Amino acid sequence: MDNEVETANSTTGRKVGMWHSIAFGVTDLMGGGYGALIGAYLMFFFTTFCNLNPLEAGSIIGLAKIVDSITAIVMGKFSDDFWKTKLGRKYGRRHFFLLIGSPMILIVYSLLWIPGIGFWYYLIVYCIVEIVVTMVLIPYETLPSEMTTDYNERSKMSTTRMFFSGSITSIVTLVGGLVISIMGDKNAYAYTVIGAIFAIIFSIAVLITYKFTWERPISEIQATLPDDIKESDVQERTNLVKFFWEAMVSYFSTLKVKAFRQHMYLYLLGVTAQDLFSGAFVYFIVFGYGLSTSTASWLLSLGIIGLPLTPVNYWLFTRLGARRCYVFYFTMVIAGLAAFYVMFQMHLTHGMLIASLAIVSTLYLFFKGGAYSIPWNVFPFIPDVDEIITGKRREGEFAAMMNFIRKVTSGIAAVFLGWVLSENGFKSGATTQSPQAIQAIVGIIVFGVGGLTLLAILFALTFKLDVHTHEVLVAEIDRLKAGGRKEDVTAEAKKTVESLTGITYDKLWPVSSKAKMN
Repeated sequence: MDNEVETANSTTGRKVGMWHSIAFGVTDLMGGGYGALIGAYLMFFFTTFCNLNPLEAGSIIGLAKIVDSITAIVMGKFSDDFWKTKLGRKYGRRHFFLLIGSPMILIVYSLLWIPGIGFWYYLIVYCIVEIVVTMVLIPYETLPSEMTTDYNERSKMSTTRMFFSGSITSIVTLVGGLVISIMGDKNAYAYTVIGAIFAIIFSIAVLITYKFTWERPISEIQATLPDDIKESDVQERTNLVKFFWEAMVSYFSTLKVKAFRQHMYLYLLGVTAQDLFSGAFVYFIVFGYGLSTSTASWLLSLGIIGLPLTPVNYWLFTRLGARRCYVFYFTMVIAGLAAFYVMFQMHLTHGMLIASLAIVSTLYLFFKGGAYSIPWNVFPFIPDVDEIITGKRREGEFAAMMNFIRKVTSGIAAVFLGWVLSENGFKSGATTQSPQAIQAIVGIIVFGVGGLTLLAILFALTFKLDVHTHEVLVAEIDRLKAGGRKEDVTAEAKKTVESLTGITYDKLWPVSSKAKMN
């Protein structure tokens, strides 16, 4: 079906079937696979085959993330407003970026994995890669909110997305380990082959999502505009300074939403902990346990065993809610880290070590994947909380703010990892490391990751957004849209929306939006 017709004729009442969920979720082959490749291999590739020390390698990753955070800030609002342009009205304010992003990913990602060039080449290319990925993922992440308002349909889309993300995370390291085994641990071009394979996969996945998903109709977008914005105001913005300033003000206003702040605390603590784990794991296996790179890849691939249990994550999320799921998964992550540390201290025989690592890695990766899936199950409902505050739909801005802060913390984690390794005598290209360097790697894995995860558990205990509170919230929004008076709010609805927004009820639902609906 032609995408222009899909966008123009779609309605918020259109049912999202399983095939639509699959078409949406497939792009997280890139979202999950890209992160898995970078986390598992890039820093190791830089320090082993590109003549870079750990601090230089970490700085490349960190600087690129910081540069990309600016892209995230611009991209969210730019995507939200792109319907005002001819290209946006023709291809969709979200889908246009999927369309142009598909070939760009294929080109730039392949260029990243060429060995032995130099610091500035890798910095520039990696910055471009990050920018292109963000240009695709921010519009992509808004699609569940664009396509449906139904809690279960959105949860189904997010679960499908997490299935693809979880599968590719394991497939990346499984294929990576196989390629490295075939071409040799010391063959730098094994990583070039791995990069090219997944660049093709990512490009095709984005094209599928572009072709078989839809967006909120333009008429509905216009209906939510404040009264002082005329429907004829569809020209593109030309004052970049003004645009950037307005974008920054609007983005940081998202942090006024209590549920979003809590969501960000949990998301950032969880993913930053896993950034440290992913960046240090290959070093941990190779130098801490004295095993091969291909063994480290094989261990990371074991998370694929948990894929048949992905529906369990969805069931737990819809039945128990985010808060209980967070506490359970994060607790199991800490238990897995403790098991890694105990094995390191026990000095097991080779056969016993491999068997123990296989069991612990499988369980750890499953629970880590479950914890990572929760924020993406929660995210589609955050703009609903914002809507009762502002009367607007700002999916793109929330996605951008989430990515902006995520990029900053990811960059800091990469620089921190490189700095710790350098300060503790890590030698680039060496086959063995000093006891001090090994202890630093172990400390990052066990205490760095574990400390952040423990802090996340404490924040999870205060999280309120779940299926029941969301239903109450949406019902109240629908009542107000239909012309209901604020004075007629029920006690339950008032208490619920105040707990989610962090704002007293009398300050919610702007008068201009209410008047428009009346």
